[in-house]
Amino acid sequence: MTNDFAWMHSKRTQLVWASFFVVMSAMLVILQAGGGDIQGGVLLTNISSMTERPEVDPIFNGEMPVDATNWSSIVIQHLGEPAASIKSIQRSHLSGGLDGIGFHFIIGNGNGLGDGVVHGSERWLKQARAARPIYVAPENWDENVITICLIGNGNRRPFTERQVLHLSRLVQRLQNELSIESSDVYLASDLLASSKMPPSPGKFFAEALFRSQLLDIAH
Repeated sequence: MTNDFAWMHSKRTQLVWASFFVVMSAMLVILQAGGGDIQGGVLLTNISSMTERPEVDPIFNGEMPVDATNWSSIVIQHLGEPAASIKSIQRSHLSGGLDGIGFHFIIGNGNGLGDGVVHGSERWLKQARAARPIYVAPENWDENVITICLIGNGNRRPFTERQVLHLSRLVQRLQNELSIESSDVYLASDLLASSKMPPSPGKFFAEALFRSQLLDIAH
């Protein structure tokens, strides 16, 4: 696995961010909300459209209540590997010093995790913060970010239709529930510190299609 690092300036915080880890978890430090291991999670085999949203939404029915004030932005990235399972990602992150999977959500491509299946990690269920890259000073880190990882390498081939569909629906749910504007939904590619770094989620990611599905949140 290889790591893609990037930087961006949040419109809300004006803080400099580094891209979230694609791999090489050993280069990260932990930001935890509370104690205990961040393991486990929930699998969502199908995310319905906004018009068919269930009365009890499993995305927002975790161990801890979801507080909209804790989350203000979303970053999409790829794993950088063509295949992976939840267990293999967890092993990698644990071996790198994390207390479990560092992403909030992972979307499978059928190679290790079902095509379009969304894994909500224990980190999300416990409403814990994402892992912080060591290249970002604590005072410059925006903790209020939700990280979503697509299994695959978008610089080698496109993601599956179901991955893109369920990514769009997941982001719409998060936007709607947490009042996150489309301008606060980022690709890791938006954060690149250097043109020498490979983009994430990659050149084959259907960005125009994805952005056309984002909600216009009125405050």
